[in-house]
Amino acid sequence: MKRLMKQYLKRTQKPLESYKVFKKKVPINKWAFLLLGIFLAMLVYSVLELLNVVDSEYLPLTYMAVVGAVFGLGPLLYIHLKTTNRVVICEDAFARQNVLRMYKLVMYRDVKKVKHSRRNVLKIHTKRRTLRIPLSKYPSELEVLKRIFNYEGHFKQSRKPYKVVFDYDEVDVEMHKPSFDKQTSTLIETFSESYFNLTPGYLDDISLYGTTIDKVRFVDKKHAVFELSHVDLKKNHPDNTDFNAKKTDEAVMIFENVMHVEIFNLGKTKPADVELLGTGFDTLKKVARKTDVFEADFKPLEERMSLDLTLAAGASKKRVRFTFKSAILGFNKLEKDAWFERRA
Repeated sequence: MKRLMKQYLKRTQKPLESYKVFKKKVPINKWAFLLLGIFLAMLVYSVLELLNVVDSEYLPLTYMAVVGAVFGLGPLLYIHLKTTNRVVICEDAFARQNVLRMYKLVMYRDVKKVKHSRRNVLKIHTKRRTLRIPLSKYPSELEVLKRIFNYEGHFKQSRKPYKVVFDYDEVDVEMHKPSFDKQTSTLIETFSESYFNLTPGYLDDISLYGTTIDKVRFVDKKHAVFELSHVDLKKNHPDNTDFNAKKTDEAVMIFENVMHVEIFNLGKTKPADVELLGTGFDTLKKVARKTDVFEADFKPLEERMSLDLTLAAGASKKRVRFTFKSAILGFNKLEKDAWFERRA
């Protein structure tokens, strides 16, 4: 487990605190223990023979070594194979033990495809390997892994936010329902028909640099909808199933409860030449339309978030600032590596 904990810390930058280990429930045949008993008896006999306590006239030492190896190594290998392949369920990953008793960590977001056979076997495909987990050979509680993949959007389901819950020696998964107002919930339901992925939060794992804002519209004079050419997802974003930062297709960002809007015209020659253009939603819609994001900075406030944008349209630059309660990103697919990955 120490090696697994190091893998998890390296991959997630946080310690592995909550997890559940599942052992195989396959019984070990009693003949294995009987053969091991015979092996131990022969081992004791060999030691006594070496000490000249007993005579090896009827059981030569070479014969004892060959038979002992068969009676000892066979059952030990059998028991070893029966007791390996443990499965560990974590909050955002799972691990499978191999025959060398080493764990291979797999993040849920790295799983490309999952199939569930009639024999209750999970066939899990990642970019680098395929794992098979026969659920029937483990305690029934491991079925939680199948439910996690269901929430992840496998088995022909749409992806839904969820949380893996650990309670003493039990593990379960439940839908995570962020607290949104009625209008935001309606917007999410509306956009879910057009965007496969709709995920709240994780703003530190989103880059808007180089994005084109195609259109901005306000709903209910409170919710801003930014239609974007794309966004770049850093490798730790839960919707990024690749090992590199990725560029998405056309995207949308929904900002809940937008307030304190400020729009400035930035001077072309002197940075100090700043002119306040307005503080209204109509000005924001007009200014932001068909502009490229030159800078974007999300900052946490006491109970809200703020977004500071520098927008460019030709030689003209504008600065837009506003606060919001929460943000939701929507897109359909990942297209290619983000610009900063290609540059590196």
